[in-house]
Amino acid sequence: MPTTPFPGDIAFHTHGQLGWRKPAGFGFARAIAVQPLAADEIGRVAQSIPVAFRQAQGRWQAVAVLGPARGANLHVARDGRWRAGFVPAALRVYPFRLTERGALALWEGHAPEPAAAEGVEPFFPEGRLNGTLARTRAFLARLRTRIDATHAPLAFLDSRGVLAPWQVTGIDAPHPRAALDELWCLDRAGFEALRNADWLALRQAGAVGWLHAHLDSLHHAARFKALAETLVGPEPGAPQAPDPTEGVAAFLSLLSQDIEKEGR
Repeated sequence: MPTTPFPGDIAFHTHGQLGWRKPAGFGFARAIAVQPLAADEIGRVAQSIPVAFRQAQGRWQAVAVLGPARGANLHVARDGRWRAGFVPAALRVYPFRLTERGALALWEGHAPEPAAAEGVEPFFPEGRLNGTLARTRAFLARLRTRIDATHAPLAFLDSRGVLAPWQVTGIDAPHPRAALDELWCLDRAGFEALRNADWLALRQAGAVGWLHAHLDSLHHAARFKALAETLVGPEPGAPQAPDPTEGVAAFLSLLSQDIEKEGR
């Protein structure tokens, strides 16, 4: 997602009277279908969310698959609550991200606000950089390193021919541009048939645990249909009339219409 320049890396005299607003829930993540993961968090995420692999800018990543199609995160409830047991680390520090050059940045749509406004945290309280920002920058830098740590083991497995294309099962994408068609998974049989030397290399890289967690997580994709139905159906407490268009088909149909509009 694009970012806007973060004022914390600019002179105090330019942005000394500005700040950021903390989010109320995870509504900002509704359109994030795929989220890169650090090696350390894969095991936790995999307990309730499918974990797959992809290539981004020529490097392999492990990713949480949060929905069945682009622009669809089914793990955010209508009121912004997170509907899974673990929140990927990068989403827990919203509205901050790192730019490609390693500078702290605000997410698109979260512009700086006057520091004196109610509910706004100042970038420079009492003229000094907010300590939260320095800690957040350090956290995101470590997170990026741990996300990058999945590349070497996955590239190794790719060289051994044990990575295979993966798609969300049981769901037909409503539009070609909505399909999550760049995802990969381990071929279980090929993985288990690796030579002892290959297994030793993966153990030394600390990858065996999160690779097994990935394999065990893929069945969570079967829950997408039920998750979509709860988002598309009537609001809790509202009169409920039978509607054959409810459910995952309606959800993906609406998503397809949005994609069509964006392409015009």
